[in-house]
Amino acid sequence: MKWQTGAARIVEALQQSGVRCVFGLPGTQTLELFEALRVSGLRTVVATNELSAAFMAGGWARVTGDPGILLTISGPGFTWALTGLAEARLDSVPLVHIVGSPAKDSSLRSFRQQDLPQEAIAAPIVKGIIDADSYDDPGQAAFDALLLARSGEPGPVLLQISSTTLGRRMGAPPLAPPPPPSADGEGVAAIAARLQRTRRPILVVGQGTNRHPEKLRALVERLRVPVVTTPSARGVLPENHSLNFGFDPFAGSVDDLNEFLQSSDLVLAIGCKLSHSDTSGFDLHLPEDRLVHFDASAEVIEANYPASLGVVGDSGELFDRLLKLPLGPAAWTERELEDWRLRLGPAPADVIEPHIDGTQEGDAGSFFMALRHALPSDAMLVLDSGLHQILARRHFSVRSASGMIMPTDLQSMGFAIPTAIGARLAMPQRPVVVVLGDGGFAMTGLELLSAVREGLSLVVIVFNDGAFGQIRTQQLASYGASHGVNLENPDFNLLAVSVGARYESVGVSDDIEVAVRRALESSAVTVIEVGVRDAFPIRRIAVTARAREVTRRAAGPRVFGFLTRLFRRLR
Repeated sequence: MKWQTGAARIVEALQQSGVRCVFGLPGTQTLELFEALRVSGLRTVVATNELSAAFMAGGWARVTGDPGILLTISGPGFTWALTGLAEARLDSVPLVHIVGSPAKDSSLRSFRQQDLPQEAIAAPIVKGIIDADSYDDPGQAAFDALLLARSGEPGPVLLQISSTTLGRRMGAPPLAPPPPPSADGEGVAAIAARLQRTRRPILVVGQGTNRHPEKLRALVERLRVPVVTTPSARGVLPENHSLNFGFDPFAGSVDDLNEFLQSSDLVLAIGCKLSHSDTSGFDLHLPEDRLVHFDASAEVIEANYPASLGVVGDSGELFDRLLKLPLGPAAWTERELEDWRLRLGPAPADVIEPHIDGTQEGDAGSFFMALRHALPSDAMLVLDSGLHQILARRHFSVRSASGMIMPTDLQSMGFAIPTAIGARLAMPQRPVVVVLGDGGFAMTGLELLSAVREGLSLVVIVFNDGAFGQIRTQQLASYGASHGVNLENPDFNLLAVSVGARYESVGVSDDIEVAVRRALESSAVTVIEVGVRDAFPIRRIAVTARAREVTRRAAGPRVFGFLTRLFRRLR
C-alpha cells in the first residue's frame, strides 16, 4: 500500500479539487505542510504577513469563484488573518483557512505559549470549523472544508490540523471530491412560468452571477430585459450595453431606481443576498408581490426582503435551463428604456470631490474617464476603502465580470494591493490596476515585494493627499476642522525603486492615460503617484462648518437649535 503523511493527503485533496495556488506564511507548526507543497508543484505565495495572505486568497476566490487557500500557524498567524476572514465572510467569498491547531497539554497548565480559544474567536466570522484531527483521513477533511466554503452562501471555513496529524504516516487510498449540488428543477420551472406571464420584467443580478457573464448576456438579449447590478456584480453585463441599467449608491438616485422597479411586473433577483451594500443601506424597495429571489443559499432568500417565490440553485444552471425554453422578448419599448436610462444614468451633480491631477480638467470624472480609455475592456480595477473608492464607483465604467473588485460590507483598508495580487495570479491574461489612497498603501504597501518576487505585471495608482481623505472631508463638513487624519508619507519613488518596482509621478500637467499605458506595456510592477488636493467646494464647506460651529458655541444649544429650525422653515 502507498503511504503518505497527513500533510500530503491534504495537498492531494487540494490538487484534486482544482486548487492551483495557496497563500500564507510557514511556521514550526506547518513544516510538514510546506514540505508537501514543495514536492507537489502547487504554487505557494508567501506574503509579508497573514492579513495580506488572507486578502490574496480572497482576491483569487473573487475572480474564480473557487475557494482561496490560506495557510497560517495558530496564535499570531491566526489572529493576524482574522480581518481577511471577516472580509470574506461579509462579502460572501469562499476561502479555506488551514491553520495549525493550538498546542494541547494534558497537564492543563495555565499561561501556555500562544494559548488562545481559537475556535471561540473564529466562530462568529466563519461558516464552519473543521477539525482534521478528528478524521481518519485529513484529505477528506480538506474536501469537506472546500465543499462548505463554496456551497450555499460562500464564505470562509477554518480547517484546523495539528503538527502531529500533519506528520503522521497513513495509508493512501484514492481520494475523490464530492459532486456539486444541482438546482431545484421545480423551482426553475416556476421561474420560467413567471417570466412567460410577465410583460415588463427587470433582472437584479449580484455577485453569484460573476462566473457566468456570457450566459447572462445571452438570456438578457433574448428577453430584451433591463438589468440592474449590485456593486459587487458591476460589469457582469458590460456597462456600455444598452440593457445594463446598473446602479451604484454613489452614482445615482435610489429613489429613481425604486420608481423603475415599481414600473415592472416582475423583479427577478439572481445571485445577490440583498445586503446593506446591495440595497443602498436597505433604501431599495423591492415589491414583495413581484419579487422572485434565486440564490445558492436558502438563508439568503427572504432574509431582508419578502419574496413571492424563492428558489435555491446555481445561477449558471438557471441560465442554461432558461435558455433552452421558448421565452420571447419582453414588452419594454425602446422609448421606455431610453427614458429610464436617462433618469438612472447620470452621476449626481452636487457631490463634493477633490482636485485630482492627471487630466487637464482636474476632476474625478475626467480622471476615471481617462483611466477607462487606457484600459482594455477585460481589465480588473481593484479598489481599497476610502474616498478614491467612492469616486471610482461614481465615474468608472466597468466592462467585464469582476472588472471592479472592492471591499463592500466590511470595507477594510489595506485590501487593494494583496487582493490584486491574488486576482492577477488567478487570471494572468487580464490586466490588473489598483487605485488606492495613501492611507491604504501605508497598511499593505510592502506587498509590492511579493508582487515583484512573483514576477507580476501590476499597476498601482496611489492617490497622495497626505490624509485619510474621506474622514477628513467628513470632519471638515461637520466641524470645519480635522484631527488625527494627516499622514507623513514616504518618498514613493524611493520606496518603489527599493522593492524593484517602476515609478511614475502624475502631476498637474501630466496625462494619467499615457502613464497607465506605459505601465501596462512594461510588464512589471509600477507605482504611479497622483497628486490630490482640495477643490473649492471642500474649502467652502469647511468655512461654512466653522461658522456654524462658532455660532453654536456662542448661542448655546437651545438658541442654536431654534435658529436652525427657523432657517429650515424659511428655506
